[in-house]
This record gives sequence, structure tokens and C-alpha cells, in this order.
Amino acid sequence: MTEPAATPLVVGVATEPDGPTVLASGELDLSTVDRLVEMATGQIQGGPARLTVDLAGVSFCDSAGINGLVKIRNASSAAGWSFRLINLSPELDRVVCDLTGLGEFLGVVRA
Repeated sequence: MTEPAATPLVVGVATEPDGPTVLASGELDLSTVDRLVEMATGQIQGGPARLTVDLAGVSFCDSAGINGLVKIRNASSAAGWSFRLINLSPELDRVVCDLTGLGEFLGVVRA
């Protein structure tokens, strides 16, 4: 029996009045996280603003994905930007907030 194919990560950007929102959809893991990190950190330009990462479409996230989110948050902070994660699925919220304890550090906004 073969394993189901992984869902590729699709990343886009929406321009908001308070800063860019990076939209991610698919699986966030070792093979895809660099795409998200590059896209998100590439948005950190100019004066301080807020970088938002919208994870509504993320169906899976492993430790490499969590590490990538920490990298993005640290790059935002180094540039004087605020950072937040929005629209986490209940499963991803559990991993980020409950299992790793990174919810506050990563600016998770709970609905």
C-alpha cells in the first residue's frame, strides 16, 4: 500500500493597511518550510509594521514547520515589526500553544 501524496504548500501575500499577511495552505514540513520562511521574511521591508501569517489552510505542521515560524517571528522582531499567527486549526493550535508552549511567543490570535 502506498502512502498518500503530501499536499504541497501554497504561499501567497495579501496587502493589509497594517502590514502584509502571508497566506499558507497545504502541509508545513521539512520539505516545504523554506518556501514559507523566504516569502514571509521577504515581506519585512521599510518601517516597522506588522507581519501576519494566516495558517487557515495548513493541514499539517511538523517540528520543522514550528521552527520556521520561530525564524519568521525572530526576523520580524529583529526588524522592529510585530508578528502574529492567525486562523490556526484546532489541531495546529494545540501543537503550537499547548504542546510547545509557543503560543504567546508566536503571537497566536485565538478566535
